[in-house]
Amino acid sequence: MITLTSLALVALSQLALAAGEVCLKHASGSDHKPIPPGPARAAWYGVGIAAMSIWFFVWLHLMRLFELNRLFAFEGVSPLLVACASALFLNEKITVQAWFASFLIAFGITLVAVF
Repeated sequence: MITLTSLALVALSQLALAAGEVCLKHASGSDHKPIPPGPARAAWYGVGIAAMSIWFFVWLHLMRLFELNRLFAFEGVSPLLVACASALFLNEKITVQAWFASFLIAFGITLVAVF
């Protein structure tokens, strides 16, 4: 049964996953604004690892609450969140085709989980 608490945990897990991926990419220096090695880069890596850890442990808890095929439908939101976050925070240019593909992935995973 889906409760408000379980939906909040699902949202937290997906936001933490997207945040972790964006922070780790930023820390790696592979975006348009590279960070020189030092404490700032280590801090970005730390935040990214912490966010991915939050995602991992919340996801483990959610697997106890939901059937995996139902829970995985929420994972379809991840490509959209990462695309939005990378466009907003990393100034990446997302093409129309990439947006369309992300929506198709999310829609496809939702269809598989529902049926």
